Amino acid sequence: MSYEANTDLESAPAPTAPTSWFGRLIDSLNAAGSVVIGAIMVLMCADVLLRNLINHPIEGVAELVATSVIIIVFLQLPATLRHGRMSRADLFIDPFVQRRPRAGKRLRAFFSAAGIFACGVIAYASWKPFIRAWVDQEFLGVEGGFTFPTWPMRAIVVLGAALAAVQYLLLVIQDLKEAQHV
Repeated sequence: MSYEANTDLESAPAPTAPTSWFGRLIDSLNAAGSVVIGAIMVLMCADVLLRNLINHPIEGVAELVATSVIIIVFLQLPATLRHGRMSRADLFIDPFVQRRPRAGKRLRAFFSAAGIFACGVIAYASWKPFIRAWVDQEFLGVEGGFTFPTWPMRAIVVLGAALAAVQYLLLVIQDLKEAQHV
C-alpha cells in the first residue's frame, strides 16, 4: 500500500470491517489504545488546571503518561501493520513492485519476515520481566505518594509484540501468495 493511498484526504476511507476473530481482536486493541490516549489527555489537562488554579497537581501524572506511551504503542502496533499504516520508505519498494511484481512482493515478504524476527525478539525479551513484575509485585511511582503495578504494561508489551509478529506472518503469507500468482 502506498503512502498516497494511505493519505488520500479527498475520498472516504474504504470500509475495513474485520472478518476474522484475529482482525476483531487487533481492532479492539487499537480502540483500547485510543481510549488510553483520550484518558491521558484528560488526565494531563486536569493536572495542568489543578496545578494552576489551586496549586495542587495530581500525583503520578508523569509516571502514568510515560507508561501510557508504551501501552499505546503496543496496543496499536498490530492494527497499524494490519491496515498498512506502518511508516516505511515507499520511495523504493512501491516502484519496484510496479516494475517487477514477483520480486517486489518477495522483497516485501522478506521485510515482513524481518518484522517477525524483531517483534518476536521484543516479545521474548519482555516475557521474563513480565513474569518478574507479576511474581515480585513490582510497582512504579513514589512510595507513600502514588504507585501502580508494572505488570499490566509489561503484559501489553508481550501481547502487542506477539500479535504484531503474527500480523507480520500474515503479511509474509499474503505477499508470497500474491508473488506466485503474478
